[in-house]
Amino acid sequence: MKPKDAKEYVFNDLLGMQSYCKNHYEQYYSTSDFSCNITQLSKGELLTSSICAPIKNVHLEIFKSNQTLLYEEEANCNSVAFCWIGSQDKLSESKTIISGHRMQNRSIAGFNRLNKTGGNIWDVVGANTLLCCMSLKWDKMKSKINKMNAYNAYARLEECIGIDSQSEACLQLKRLFGQHFSKGLTCSDEFYDLAITTLEEPCVQSAKVTERSDQTDLVEDLVKLLHEDRQGLPPLTIGQIAECLNSEKQSLGEACQMSFNMGILDLIKSIRLEQVKKSYLNPHVPCGLKHFTKKQNAHYYGFNNWNSFRRIYFTTFQQSPEETIDKSSKISVFVSDLIRGK
Repeated sequence: MKPKDAKEYVFNDLLGMQSYCKNHYEQYYSTSDFSCNITQLSKGELLTSSICAPIKNVHLEIFKSNQTLLYEEEANCNSVAFCWIGSQDKLSESKTIISGHRMQNRSIAGFNRLNKTGGNIWDVVGANTLLCCMSLKWDKMKSKINKMNAYNAYARLEECIGIDSQSEACLQLKRLFGQHFSKGLTCSDEFYDLAITTLEEPCVQSAKVTERSDQTDLVEDLVKLLHEDRQGLPPLTIGQIAECLNSEKQSLGEACQMSFNMGILDLIKSIRLEQVKKSYLNPHVPCGLKHFTKKQNAHYYGFNNWNSFRRIYFTTFQQSPEETIDKSSKISVFVSDLIRGK
């Protein structure tokens, strides 16, 4: 069987990227109800790249962005994700956090999805970080775990957020991933075997396992709450958010600072700016209507002063609301085939 071509998708807006993420996952797992939200946290014009290389039963992707992004998705029981950083400068501190696990060169994280069914999973992908992502089908993985009697691996999937390890299985898994993108593989079994072996190996002193914490759950619930549309009601205040989450304002502030390197007000502003931008990019609304309702859309998401909003919007995205609306009718996704080596 000939391996399928690898394709690179280049985006300059996050609404298009969300749509392609959903389509890619549905091709990999047709019965899933996948959805995601992506927010730009740093300031500047956006350019992201996603390289996808299809293989049966495994979704493989290499992702990179020139901006720091907050990526959220609904947890599910269909798949288990493994993520790690590729080609990271050992001297630089990673800004990437996967499901609460702060990523190092030797980290693998993201597989803690199973006990968060119906909950929100969040990742922060640092600017100019090469992120390698592998998604395995849970039914197939569970069957292999049972055959291998790999119950330690099962416990890790249930309890852990991520691990820092330089085990041989971990290194082999990353090499196999790179080999697929350079040459193309047609069988997925080895990905499952190495992933299970990586989780199954006992922790030694040089390895680190991160378990779930109250703060991890708090940040997941906070980010999900900020995205909820309350059917025309005004945006929640920090006091209302704290009350909804049964938390103190100080705890919310500390969680935001630790996870996103910003205060809760800045996080709220970033998420709501992105929500306004996506309303301007909506392909199902005529361009003229979007121009007519641009101020109402900004007001809906809590920006009451139009002139102040326009300044913040331009500083963040390097374009005015009007420019975003005008660009919304143009193609913003570029796709190219990548030639693999022999």
